[in-house]
Order: sequence, then structure tokens, then C-alpha cells
Amino acid sequence: MTLTRWWPSMVAAWLLVMAAACFAIVSHERTLRDGQLVYLELVPVDPRSLMQGDYMALEFALNRELEAQMALQQMQSGAQPAYARLAVDEAGRTSFLALADTADSHKGQVSMRVRQQGSRFSLGPNAFFFQEGTAAVYEQADWGGFRVAEDGTSLLVSLHDEKLNALGFSRR
Repeated sequence: MTLTRWWPSMVAAWLLVMAAACFAIVSHERTLRDGQLVYLELVPVDPRSLMQGDYMALEFALNRELEAQMALQQMQSGAQPAYARLAVDEAGRTSFLALADTADSHKGQVSMRVRQQGSRFSLGPNAFFFQEGTAAVYEQADWGGFRVAEDGTSLLVSLHDEKLNALGFSRR
């Protein structure tokens, strides 16, 4: 078959891929703009892997409770809920409330989509990347700042110290 025969199909496939990418970008930009800012507490990780080049290994305190609750839920019903419902205090700090199948939340609460990373469950990424040479700024990080959309999508936007002051560059 000739190239001219396949050309319309290749262009259509490329346009479809570009449309999907644009949709994802617009969705994330909307989360960054309109999402509720909440803070998840960080826990210490292996000091040898804490700082490796231009990123910091992360572990969130809520992940431990999340994993225990997910294991219990799986033993009881075999189902894996897709969301963690969190209480949010007046400063934006979160604490675990329950697992949920939907992103519905009430006043003073937020629902975050549960992420599966291999055999582990998490509410956020396991690394935070930063500009080369700025590692010392982030060593005092105690909280991760997330923007959370109504549908449970969450994006890590910044790291914060114990008083919730943003460290280094903040995305929003």
C-alpha cells in the first residue's frame, strides 16, 4: 500500500493523540487553578534515599493508615475503594476518615483518588523533583501541598515546613 493511502489514517490517529493530551493538560490546569489546597504530612524516609540528585524521596503519614485500611477492606469484601475521604482542618491539614467508592465529600472534608504504585497504595507521588543545587531548601519539608479537584484528582504543588510556609518554588 502506498503512503498516500495511509496518510489520512496517520493524521487522524495523531490528531486523536493530541486531543487526548490537550484534554489532560486542560484538566490538570483546572485542578491547579480551582482545586482545594490541602496539606498531607510527610514522614521520614530512609536517609540514604532522602536526597538523590535533583529529587527528594517522599512518604506521607496517611499512606500507612491508607494501606492498613485498604488491606482490611480487601479482606472483608474483596473490593478496592478508589477514594480516601480526609478531614481538613481550618489550616488545610488532613487526617484520614474513611475509604469511599465515590469522590463525594462534605464540608470540612476532601476526597482524594487512591493511587496504586506496584503493590502499595498512596495518596501522592513518591518523589518531589526540584532544581539542581536547591536540595538544602527542601530538607526541612514536613508537609506536601496538594491541589484537589472535586473529582478526587490531586496534584502535588509544593512542599512546606512545620508552619506550612512554602519551601522553594511553588507551582500555585
